[in-house]
Amino acid sequence: MQIEEMIFVGYGYGRFKTETNSMRDYCNVFMLQDFSGEQNNDYHFGGHKAVKYGCISPDVFKDIKVGTRVQVFFSSNGKVGYLAPVTKA
Repeated sequence: MQIEEMIFVGYGYGRFKTETNSMRDYCNVFMLQDFSGEQNNDYHFGGHKAVKYGCISPDVFKDIKVGTRVQVFFSSNGKVGYLAPVTKA
């Protein structure tokens, strides 16, 4: 499992209808990150952005308040599997 420290800024989950008319569950979390890359004449950026990550279940963030700095644990398929609030020593 990969671990990163980020700020949890939101979530979205529910169900949607596929092209074959079956219902499919989805769950996403949004984490604040710095912009990255190289600026050039056609691409400029600054500050932070919310990045969307797939999440295994809404249970992962049920006790986490938006705005909390968390350790993010990613599963082997790249989805967020666990969030742990960062405690200050």
